[in-house]
Amino acid sequence: AGAAVAAATSAAAGVERVTIERAGGSGVFQVLSSTQGILGDNGTIRGAGGAGHMDIAQVSGADAMRTWGTEEIRDQLARAADRGLRISSGIWLPHAPAAYEECDDLDADAWWNAQLASYVAAVRENKNSTALLWWTVGNEEELEVDVFRGNECVWKRLEWAVQAVKAEDPNHPVGTVTAGAMEPKVRLINEFCPSLDFLGVNSYGADSLIVGSSLQEWNFTKPYAIMEFGPRGHWVANRTEWGAYIEDTSSEKVPLYNATCYACKDDPFCIGAFAFVWGWKWEKTGTWYNMFNEWPDVTQNVSVPCTECEAEALGALQQCWTGGQPVTRPPTITGVEVNGSRLDDMSFIAPRSESVPVRVVATHPLGETLVGIYAVTDEIVSNAVGGAYEATNPLVAGVWPAAGVNATTGASTAENLSVTMNTSGLSLGGEFRLYIFVRQDPETCQPNCRHQEAYASLAFRICHTAQAGEDCQSNVSYAMQTGIRTHPAAYPGLDGNSTFEEIQAMLYQMGRGSCPPPCGARDWCHTATQGEECYVRVQSLMDNQTALPHSLQNASFETVQAHIQSSRDGVCPRPCAEAPAANVTDSDSSAGRPAGLDLSAANRAVVGLASALLWSAWVFNA
Repeated sequence: AGAAVAAATSAAAGVERVTIERAGGSGVFQVLSSTQGILGDNGTIRGAGGAGHMDIAQVSGADAMRTWGTEEIRDQLARAADRGLRISSGIWLPHAPAAYEECDDLDADAWWNAQLASYVAAVRENKNSTALLWWTVGNEEELEVDVFRGNECVWKRLEWAVQAVKAEDPNHPVGTVTAGAMEPKVRLINEFCPSLDFLGVNSYGADSLIVGSSLQEWNFTKPYAIMEFGPRGHWVANRTEWGAYIEDTSSEKVPLYNATCYACKDDPFCIGAFAFVWGWKWEKTGTWYNMFNEWPDVTQNVSVPCTECEAEALGALQQCWTGGQPVTRPPTITGVEVNGSRLDDMSFIAPRSESVPVRVVATHPLGETLVGIYAVTDEIVSNAVGGAYEATNPLVAGVWPAAGVNATTGASTAENLSVTMNTSGLSLGGEFRLYIFVRQDPETCQPNCRHQEAYASLAFRICHTAQAGEDCQSNVSYAMQTGIRTHPAAYPGLDGNSTFEEIQAMLYQMGRGSCPPPCGARDWCHTATQGEECYVRVQSLMDNQTALPHSLQNASFETVQAHIQSSRDGVCPRPCAEAPAANVTDSDSSAGRPAGLDLSAANRAVVGLASALLWSAWVFNA
């Protein structure tokens, strides 16, 4: 079959052929066109993950856009051709595990044959477009089967589909796209998918910088492309003590976009990298992955509107793609202050109050005057996985005294770099998210205002330290005066020296004493020890793995304790353990490449394993 496909690639006269070949004797893989020669940046594709904002992509120096399915491929190819862009055209494969349970006779399944017929029909209809770059069959098709390895059936079915696509279109490369690069599945792909021309990998944060070296360690010798890259994924992000995602600011995300863009250019096996997402979508928050802000509540009918608002990372990509400094520059956020204190990360707790001062510390490289747009939402986190649709959280009304009111929603935003937030109407113990968007002041930048912004997304919770006359205060006082001394087992982690707020924190974490989270002792925790009821419960579950959710089987003691604590059933307090997360320091602005990245073999292994474990936990717990 391989020889037949190879022979068929001698394209008919006038039909373009796109190939991936090594350049001379250098060993560098390049993407080539039979009619246009070397594509991209010396054979490396500068990609945008999405099919919108094509004009901005073209001006910014991108070569290609990326799609995930073929529903709108004809229009997407036409729009790309008009702008001299290419399309990495995706063919969507199902994610449901049931689709990959039976592979003894691949041609015998009527449902799969119908799917394949639709794939081949789309290829046949669009294969001669001059805007077509390549096909990717599947996107993270192994995710819900097993993110670490998939299974043999996943990869056999993929090979079956890839062969059909290549038979219909022998003139374009065909790859697939996996959820991260993990050794078990890469080795299975090597074994069961010989027809692939390249491997696409969705990889985020520092993980994207080690894809190439990892593939070589695992004896994968074909070229690869980073088909989605960007900030560290939410599945590896640190979390607050109440479990909310801690999101980096746009300024903290820039070095990661920058680093991956340059790393692919420097890797002889990397044939392209696609920044994600070239558009806007709500995924866990309203800002996590977006290169543009299209959230109507904060871009329209506000004092500083910003349609097609470009995120800070877009300027960094433009510099990497073109080699030149962008003419216009976005703002940069260096910190956020709440109640006069600089935050260590993008999270905080606040009491119910009519006056909670908030200030964003921001600058502009050209000295432009800046304005902040503030908005608050409830922290409602979807359980969708794999990038599936998530609803946009509505804004919370009444938070900004004397502020502008969104004409459509009635919810409030505020402007200026320093504002006062009114939390008196927010629910006690409630979880929320504060969004800050920093833009140029339209009063001073006319007529040259740019639709660019920096942003911060801050998880916060409403706290309250118990007061006299409240049930919680009575319960804490009893513990301090009597309970800890006479019934120590009922107060794990506490002793006679424990403060009022530490005791309240323990009671809150265990769902006892009618206590809300206190405004102090935010970091209080206790890992269970022998002799405590919590220790017995944790050990019992660890000894009976089948009683645990899939993602917690073989998990650490602290992880299982955290699982029990989340129910707040009076047994376990929050354990003293933090989830590992990859980190990248500020970029070296003189060279455009990131500084401070530890990419030793040992660190690569730790980062990759941590990401895989947390990704798996996210998929199966979500």
